[in-house]
Amino acid sequence: MLLALTASQPQTEPNLTLSDLTMLTIRVHLILLTVLSLIVPSVAMAANAVAGTTYHGQIITAPPGTSVSDWNILVVPRNMGFTEIGSEGDNALLRFEVSASPLNNVEWSVWARFKYRNSSGSGTWYSGAVDYLLVRKALSAAGTLTHGENLAVPSGTSVADWNIIVSPASAGFEEPGSEFDNSLLRFSTSYTIVDNFTWQLQAPYKFRHSNQGLSFVGAGQVSYLLVSRDASFTGSATHGQTFATQGNTAVSDWSVLVLPTSVGFEEVGSEGDNALLLFDSTVQASGTYQWQAFGAFKYRFQNGEGSWNGATLSYIAVRN
Repeated sequence: MLLALTASQPQTEPNLTLSDLTMLTIRVHLILLTVLSLIVPSVAMAANAVAGTTYHGQIITAPPGTSVSDWNILVVPRNMGFTEIGSEGDNALLRFEVSASPLNNVEWSVWARFKYRNSSGSGTWYSGAVDYLLVRKALSAAGTLTHGENLAVPSGTSVADWNIIVSPASAGFEEPGSEFDNSLLRFSTSYTIVDNFTWQLQAPYKFRHSNQGLSFVGAGQVSYLLVSRDASFTGSATHGQTFATQGNTAVSDWSVLVLPTSVGFEEVGSEGDNALLLFDSTVQASGTYQWQAFGAFKYRFQNGEGSWNGATLSYIAVRN
């Protein structure tokens, strides 16, 4: 282009030497590199958070240019159990388990399964689904504890510096050879503030061993995620409820996770034929500036058909 212009207007353009052309080419390349660096973000500029959905036995891969050591991960149960319309009088969800562990430098292996019985017999393990959230370690902390254990804030901070979300990691009971009338009845997760530097996490579940209603309260496991308040917000919701972004932002500016915090029923003195059958939760965009949360569970009373009920949900949104 430059040589053609020089040929057509010799009276106005100075003669360019080879050295001049070389310097001009270098300058053009530098300008192009600068412009491209503004348009195409480098892998080092990967988002602060990434959300997704996966299943038991699958792999979660760290964003390009990063490794598992750059992220904290929280996996939450999305779908556990079955619907068997017309034949649910002897079905029951017995136990579920969700987690993710490093497989290598760039991948996590997902564990997401539930034990379920379709009749008055032993339960069978099935693959379940989970939602997950990755958050940069510079902004977060994560782990798994047992019901009743305390969680201390990261050194040099207080509870006021963090948003906290807690999710069920496991609940229920496995009793091979004697599961014909067992069932998981209820589970929940929550936390209390002990002092400025400590939370206590709760993850109880209620389970019955027999049709005589011999239920007990067990200690489940709870996964937690702490995220800097400057980069996140949290809240609670019910099935079908919407919640909005914060500030002058759109849903595309955030990674969001919705999780169940209270599922099932307690019917003291009359639980000998009750059972939790299924629960699921999810979230979707509902316009430019808000999301809609969904979360329900199917539960049966008196060895009858199950019915759907709305679950209590929690959510966390982390700025991308």
